Amino acid sequence: MKKSLFIVLLITLVACSTSGSNESTEIITEANEITDTTKSPNTTTENETTTTSIVENYSFDNEKMSPFTGLELTPELWLKRPRRVLAFKIDNNINARPQSGIQESDAVFEILVEGGMTRFLAFFYDKTSSFLGPIRSARPTDPTIIRPYGGILVVSGATPGLLPQIRELQVPVLTEQPPPSMFRTSDRSAPHNLYADTEIVRKVIDDKGMVFNKPPYPLYSFGNYQDNWNDGSARVIVKYSDFTTIVWKLDDNQYSRFIIDGYSDKKDEAVAHNFITRDGYEDILKSETIVILQGPIYVDEATTLPSVLTVGVGPVYIFNNGKYIEGTWRRTDIDQSFEFYDNDQNQIYVPPSTQWIHVLPLSGEVSWEEN
Repeated sequence: MKKSLFIVLLITLVACSTSGSNESTEIITEANEITDTTKSPNTTTENETTTTSIVENYSFDNEKMSPFTGLELTPELWLKRPRRVLAFKIDNNINARPQSGIQESDAVFEILVEGGMTRFLAFFYDKTSSFLGPIRSARPTDPTIIRPYGGILVVSGATPGLLPQIRELQVPVLTEQPPPSMFRTSDRSAPHNLYADTEIVRKVIDDKGMVFNKPPYPLYSFGNYQDNWNDGSARVIVKYSDFTTIVWKLDDNQYSRFIIDGYSDKKDEAVAHNFITRDGYEDILKSETIVILQGPIYVDEATTLPSVLTVGVGPVYIFNNGKYIEGTWRRTDIDQSFEFYDNDQNQIYVPPSTQWIHVLPLSGEVSWEEN
């Protein structure tokens, strides 16, 4: 087994514990509200995705490729632009599994929350889902990730101190809306039963005049493998805390997702993490590329919630089709996308493919195995 390690950085922050088992009690506020104070980032690309292998002489085309996968879009998709990026906060509590719709997203960020657990930010730009959820409340790291893409954060609500903070960062927020854009199901109990139709949510936003005419920045730079990628990552282990560990296992050219957490009676057993469609079809979550960004953890003063710093410098690990590369992520400003560099300070290009991004505290662990 090869194991990673890390040291970073430039910033000194208040440390906080990530072990535990229970999410904090949430006070949800300001339902049916949308706030837009966005200063739009101006730049680059567009996009959508279908699974494909790396293309020789790859060149990113702002007009016809996805900013979240680097894959070429069909004309039907790029003719829908300009569109606003929507980022939905998705629950990962045991009572929220299997989730729905995240398998249809353009990209997924997985972010530490209280109790050593995680939640997801599912990005929708060219893709759509008529049944996405369960949707939960915002966390302090969310707006810092969304801002470069001119996105709207779609959540069930937020703790009282957080909404002003998000507005101060000029990220618009859409909280729970009445049906049909958002709706609660009867098969699960609240708060794990709020779902959305992404296209109807988009119509709500358009009706409020929140049209966004500039394409978002690309997630990061896409391109072919460089010579310094290594073989030997058929199994990738991402440990957020003593409570949550994610295991990715290579199956053909995609990684299948398994989870080990404190909810399970068999705490050392990796259980398949599935999605489920509205009509009951169930299958395992997959991604072609796994990106792991590590940053310092701190306690957000306004909410006392744990957060991971996403502006600065930190270790990055990128896995694709059994290959991997280690390096450093850099982001000098909240309006910038992530940039990746290898240990010789050469820029790393991420293979165009489906993307799952782990935002991991420095206290977390990353390891990988050949088989």
